[in-house]
Amino acid sequence: MTTIRVEIQSSNISNIKLKCISNSELIYRDYFLIQNNSYQKDQLLEHMKSIQHEILYDPIFQEIIYDDSKDNMLDKNNYFAIDISFLPGVTDNKANSLEDALAILNIESNVASGKLILINTEKSESQIKQTIYNNIANQLIENVKVFSIKNLIKLDRFNNCKILTPHIEKNNTVQVIDLNKSERELLELSNNKCLALNIEEFNHIKCHYNRKTLIEKRQRLGLPTQPTDIELEIIAQSWSEHCKHKIFAADINFIDEQLNISTKVQSLYKTFIKDTTNKIRAKKETDWAQSVFSDNAGIVRFDPYIDLCIKVETHNSPSALDPYGGALTGILGVNRDILGCGIGAKPIANTDVFCLADPRDEELNENKKLPPGLLTPRRILTGVHQGVEDGGNKSGIPTVNGAFYFDIDFAGKPLVFVGTIGVLPQKINNNPTSLKTINIGDRVIMAGGAIGRDGIHGATFSSMELNENSPTSAVQIGDPITQKRLSDFLLEARDLGLYTCITDNGAGGLSSSVGEMALISNGAEIDLSLCPIKYPGLVPYELMISESQERMTFAVNPTKVKEFLNLAVKRGVQATDIGEFNDSGNLSIKYNKELVALIDLDFLHNSLPPMQLNSYWDGPSEREEWISKKQKVELDLTNINHEKILTTILSSPNISSKESLVRRYDHEVQSATHIKPFVGTTQQGPSDSGVIWLYPHGGSKDSAISIGCGLNPRLSLYDPYLMAQASVDEAIRNVVVTGGDLEYLCLLDNFCWPDPLEDSKTERGDYKLGQLVRACQGLSDICSDYSTPLVSGKDSMKNDYSGKSYDNQNIKISILPTLLVTAMSKCNINHTVTSDFKNAGDYIYLIGKNSLGLFGSELVENFELNSQEASFPPAINTSLNYQLYKQYHQAVKSNLIKSAHDISDGGLSVALCESMIGGDLGANINLLMDKNTFINLLYSEATGRFLISVDQNDKEKFEKYFPQTEIILLGKVSTSKSLQIKNNSKIEMNISLQDIKNSWSKELV
Repeated sequence: MTTIRVEIQSSNISNIKLKCISNSELIYRDYFLIQNNSYQKDQLLEHMKSIQHEILYDPIFQEIIYDDSKDNMLDKNNYFAIDISFLPGVTDNKANSLEDALAILNIESNVASGKLILINTEKSESQIKQTIYNNIANQLIENVKVFSIKNLIKLDRFNNCKILTPHIEKNNTVQVIDLNKSERELLELSNNKCLALNIEEFNHIKCHYNRKTLIEKRQRLGLPTQPTDIELEIIAQSWSEHCKHKIFAADINFIDEQLNISTKVQSLYKTFIKDTTNKIRAKKETDWAQSVFSDNAGIVRFDPYIDLCIKVETHNSPSALDPYGGALTGILGVNRDILGCGIGAKPIANTDVFCLADPRDEELNENKKLPPGLLTPRRILTGVHQGVEDGGNKSGIPTVNGAFYFDIDFAGKPLVFVGTIGVLPQKINNNPTSLKTINIGDRVIMAGGAIGRDGIHGATFSSMELNENSPTSAVQIGDPITQKRLSDFLLEARDLGLYTCITDNGAGGLSSSVGEMALISNGAEIDLSLCPIKYPGLVPYELMISESQERMTFAVNPTKVKEFLNLAVKRGVQATDIGEFNDSGNLSIKYNKELVALIDLDFLHNSLPPMQLNSYWDGPSEREEWISKKQKVELDLTNINHEKILTTILSSPNISSKESLVRRYDHEVQSATHIKPFVGTTQQGPSDSGVIWLYPHGGSKDSAISIGCGLNPRLSLYDPYLMAQASVDEAIRNVVVTGGDLEYLCLLDNFCWPDPLEDSKTERGDYKLGQLVRACQGLSDICSDYSTPLVSGKDSMKNDYSGKSYDNQNIKISILPTLLVTAMSKCNINHTVTSDFKNAGDYIYLIGKNSLGLFGSELVENFELNSQEASFPPAINTSLNYQLYKQYHQAVKSNLIKSAHDISDGGLSVALCESMIGGDLGANINLLMDKNTFINLLYSEATGRFLISVDQNDKEKFEKYFPQTEIILLGKVSTSKSLQIKNNSKIEMNISLQDIKNSWSKELV
């Protein structure tokens, strides 16, 4: 066996974040270890040199090195060499890509990759290693070694190179888990095995296994009377909060102490989401919702030729451990949700929303006040962004919409929302594509990547709070190239009619996919020993619940198995027949043909009693302080400096431009992005939503969809009811403002909450649960008022971190209660609007009620105001807003509106600046109002308002569309390239466009 080492030195290292070590000269290299059985070392080296330009490096800015003879690193005596490589068994995408390229050239090899960095620094070897782990590498998946140049030479690394493989003792043992233990022992078992089961659930399982009829049946089949580890792991995964959504399904006693009302809610999901949507659908003249709450994603019909599906997921806990891998597997996972929707949909667009701590907070970034074990905000941001970027770009899916939200309370656990929109032909072979069918005898076929130990206990881990002992096995790294092959293959197989049902191997792996598909046929049997694996030694239960990425499960008619498998080989996809669907009522698991698990499907999916919970709401809450407050600048309203206020807000992390990050997403791929993330003559003005033209995807010629989002976590501290409604209203405004039709608009809800269960570790859990009830009420009410159905959603509970603070005190960091609302609406490609001002002389209008209330705004976040000045925002006038959005849509269809921008974060003042930046124009604003109204007009983030510009010749025509709506003529677009605002003839603000751009362009990292 021959192994060679190849190093590739790059002159362009701008993407490497090494400022944490030194600002001095450095040398950066990627390296590969290539192992081959067919060549001697000299032969393999010569062969690699003959093909190096094709697959290894670009000679324009890279140099390739095969040995020490021409190594310019060896004379750097005062330098250190840093070697970063993946731990054995971790997915190595660079290596996999080189393996594939070599295979095409008939060189079958094993490959591993790494990075070698030479740097001049005064830090010691141990300090360098720790700095690398803190800022670049991840100790859970990577190994870092630091050498002096002298010791690097001693390694003789080009001759002594070896690819390490995982060392796992071969163990096919299936364990029997005795549940006849004390409560303390059962809870220890749950914690040690990361089962996330409570005592009530253990008792329910014990009761089931103690049934006489089941004992007799298991004895006949040669199974132990107590559950095997496979069975207990399947039950734990299926009953995890992540998969079962037990809190949303619970019976909740709710007391509203403000109104002195006590109610019992039987399932938040059924009461406020499912029932609300069913009532909305029943009232609509056209029910365009094709599939709701019963598939991987919601399916809607906004076009006469195609259906659309949409899903948004969270990947919070994995992203806290490994930001890059967590976000990458998140975006690839939600892509698979779409691929597994109906009988297979094509992903056409991605979205992402990140809620993080401020990446500019140096106290946290330098680990001065960050609890040990938590990654810095800057590290989290760069990692999750890179993960979503790689997932979308390498899969050929445009990322068209998203948001960044920063708050100190997301330091304990980041929120990483990722979404995908897909298209389905409405019928294939005259069969509706939204329906899944499985016939008795259909084969169970798994296709895609092999199974590894990565991703084990992902579902149960995500159902628990984060702490310093969180399992490393939950960390995964996705492989976009493998998934792209899989997605292209399955869409081709779909069109050929080679399968009838599909779903993704998401949370819980085969346990989830086969366990859920088996409900359609009422039974399934698989043999785990048939599953392809990344390396030997995996225990049967690990094969069953591993969430290793890029895998789908198919139901294939026995007569089409050969054709299905042949197509998989042709398209370079690994596909394996592992079992059969039946009508036994059981999920049967074998290993080497021996029965090792048997679970009744009704028990698994339908028997768990709802939790019985208590909750209350008694008004606004104080923030749970875990770190000292930062001092704000006190705002003197008697002598206010609006230029200073505006530049401060514009440069704040929630407002400032995200262009440097968003530009790295490919939003042009697939050639259908009509409105892109940045618009205007400068292509720097931020869009309110992304618009995708559907004609290239099989839709009608004028058909398009608008995609937007809304969230406002800080309002949770005041009232979660208002928070939920503000999130919905913002999401709707995002899509309506670009031309979306309110009559064809669907919503998705994604709840992320701190632990709402009262126990010894959670203070006021019943209050946090009351906040959740209140938020669900707000969501239901506003959706009913706007007639906008919820077609999909997800919740993520227990978003907390428990551990020790930087000064060794017990600490718990809980996120702000957060609801992300995603909106998708139908629009016409000929009637869309962007946010940038178009022409000097155009009239500028504010439409919508100018409500008072600054609580939760960026003004209050950055400046100290007294309670009267920072008053709470009012309730949302949904009837007025609904009428406004309908009127606005009619005006859009008349093509009277030159520009339009949703007013949200930062208020009107920021909206004006962003429209000016996009158009590279100025604005002259003239107002007549009292000081308090004026301040609220500029900085309030109240809902239901748009900033609009109209050609001066269309003034009367435009105003006729809004006869009963509050509408204010603010002023005119100007060529002055400045923002001048007068109130009662006094100039209150005069700031140049260049100063606005300078403040707004402050980079996050």
